[in-house]
Amino acid sequence: MTLRAKETASPPPLWLWIAITFLWGTVFFATSVITLSLAAFWLEQGFFNPSWSEIFGAYGIYFVLLMAIAVSAMMVKNRMDPDGAKQTKRQQDVVAGKREVVFVSLASSIVTSFFFTVLTALVFALSSVSIVDLKVSVVLFASVMNIVAGLSASILVGLVIFVLKKVM
Repeated sequence: MTLRAKETASPPPLWLWIAITFLWGTVFFATSVITLSLAAFWLEQGFFNPSWSEIFGAYGIYFVLLMAIAVSAMMVKNRMDPDGAKQTKRQQDVVAGKREVVFVSLASSIVTSFFFTVLTALVFALSSVSIVDLKVSVVLFASVMNIVAGLSASILVGLVIFVLKKVM
């Protein structure tokens, strides 16, 4: 059975935007908490050691932001590609093996990893749920460290797709 791209793309429904944003946002929240803790410890600057209750409290705020990001991203995508032509072309290129054979979106992984670490730091710093003292250098170092998580996740997803293509 061979994979085939659609002739025309139908826009992904809102629930899919929310589900994917929730999944990746949650992964990056967890990796961001870890990298922020490690960066504060290794650089010996500031303080970031939230309790589980503080993490869950901050995640509540973060979750609301994730939903806003999902809806905003969907609206921007629909504005930039209303008929789905770019999406269809991308899907056809991926299926044809012209792009992203194993690695799923290098640039997107780097930007997303960095962005979500900064967002996590801001949620902790601006919320009353946790007492943290995050220096800019700690947040930047943690963001760079979190890029490794994003790249690893992209490679893992790419390998799963690659294997599924070979099996199917």
